Amino acid sequence: MTDKIDLEQYYTAKDAAEVLSRNSGKEIDPAYIRTLAKYGKFTPRKISSRLSLYPKAQVDAYVVEERGEKSGRAKQEKARTREDGEPKT
Repeated sequence: MTDKIDLEQYYTAKDAAEVLSRNSGKEIDPAYIRTLAKYGKFTPRKISSRLSLYPKAQVDAYVVEERGEKSGRAKQEKARTREDGEPKT
């Protein structure tokens, strides 16, 4: 018996790329969504050999940062970690 999937809770790679493009202020390609999943940033739900769905909660919360020097958000997190020895959430 197959599990039912609530499609309202997932994005396709194309839809996830559109959301990340809005969140990040730059164009994100659907192939990059698959790369992020490969690196563990998202936990996709494999539907078939050609289709995976990405959890809306994870995609909505993610922002693609510029490469190179660390962003202000990353610097702040690192500073908080140094202060008390464990990251704050």
